[in-house]
Amino acid sequence: MAHAIPLVRAISLLPALRWLNRQGLQSKEILGNNGMAGAPYFDPLRPIPLLKAGALLRDISARVGPDAPCRIVSDTGDLELVQVGRVALGTTTPAEALGRISAALPFFCSHELLNIEAGETGCVVRHAYGARFDAETLHLMSQYALAVLDRICAMSGAAAPRITRAALPPHPEFGVSHLEPWFGEGRVAASTSGALMVTVPNTVALRHFPKFSRDRSAELARFGLKPLRTGGGFADSVRTLVGAMLDDGDGVPEIGQLADSAGISARTAQRWLKDEGTSFKAILDDARREQATRLVSHGDEPISAVAGRLGYSKQSSLHRSMLRWTGQSPSAYRKSG
Repeated sequence: MAHAIPLVRAISLLPALRWLNRQGLQSKEILGNNGMAGAPYFDPLRPIPLLKAGALLRDISARVGPDAPCRIVSDTGDLELVQVGRVALGTTTPAEALGRISAALPFFCSHELLNIEAGETGCVVRHAYGARFDAETLHLMSQYALAVLDRICAMSGAAAPRITRAALPPHPEFGVSHLEPWFGEGRVAASTSGALMVTVPNTVALRHFPKFSRDRSAELARFGLKPLRTGGGFADSVRTLVGAMLDDGDGVPEIGQLADSAGISARTAQRWLKDEGTSFKAILDDARREQATRLVSHGDEPISAVAGRLGYSKQSSLHRSMLRWTGQSPSAYRKSG
């Protein structure tokens, strides 16, 4: 996979955050500790760094135990889980639901891969990430995927155990033994490949769901979602994340923040951008121009508020930038429509 910042939509965090709130734990505190503030609540479809989402799951696990993903999924309603992959609605079997989620996954995560192969006796599901996680986080992220897969199978009415075998990256301290109560004794093994491999018998994979919900896959187009997995370069992912960070209004994004989101050094990030013929400064300037012209022409916020949202310390700085971008002052640009 080409150099790119691993991204995922903030909506993927909502089941975990709502579960934390039900347990009496402070989801906002955990979000803040991982540098994401209120993004999942205020803009669920905005891209966030996948590595930070993994860090949040690791933070939760440190508080409640190594089977935290299983606990979260088991205590979350079917429809609430399906909202992460709404395209599963309208399918008739778990195998069909997984296939539709696989097709839609590039819209929701840039570095998550899901492949389903049908066999004579069972369906083989392979799930992997094209991002570098530490061993504990990779285990937790894979465990979450396994728990969701099992939950989709459970929606067919099939009784546990619903999988023939699962192999996933082990927890560096607990291995995989803590998952046997959730998936059945002897059915979970440690994987050395870094991927999750699951075999679901056809009696489960092809079992019809008792309820048929309306197909909502067309909502992807209605929401105007663009794929996060584009095959573009590092600069494309930087543009996406810088735009989302500016939307937060929490100050000017810095190259160090972008580098952390990619799991690389600031120097490496600068080199990759240079190799693609651009720079962080140029991308930030483009993002500011796009948002400034939109907010000034279509919004009713005071010009001073727009300047603050875009990280300018003084309104005069936005004034100079607008003159450079458009040849007009902010007030004149607003009047011109």
